[in-house]
Amino acid sequence: MAVTLTLTDVDPGTTQLYAFGTVTLSGTYPTGGDTLDWTQLAKQIAGRGQTVDSSMTDPAYGPIQAGFTVQGGTPNQYQMQQGTAASNWKMRGYSTGSAGAEFPGGSAYPSSATTDVITFSAQFRRLT
Repeated sequence: MAVTLTLTDVDPGTTQLYAFGTVTLSGTYPTGGDTLDWTQLAKQIAGRGQTVDSSMTDPAYGPIQAGFTVQGGTPNQYQMQQGTAASNWKMRGYSTGSAGAEFPGGSAYPSSATTDVITFSAQFRRLT
């Protein structure tokens, strides 16, 4: 897996759960985007001992809303495409230094991407 999500914090809201963390990229960038598997979070424990216990355990659900942010470094941008299950979303990477061109498919991630400090925030339905 070339997109690794690491949970850093969880805000257990009343009807929705908010998860925060970091994204690490490695390996080869596939044409059309890399697979983003939100179910990685279900097995992780955040810094304060919290977990993501949400409807994500039903494979039909992923986050209600989510986003990536690059903190400092390069002007790369990352977008998500919703999948049919929480385990098959797509993350697409773009280099704004190349007029917004998508990373080349079938090539290693650019070094600017593998050194980016990428964070995510995601909002999930809580289990009832």
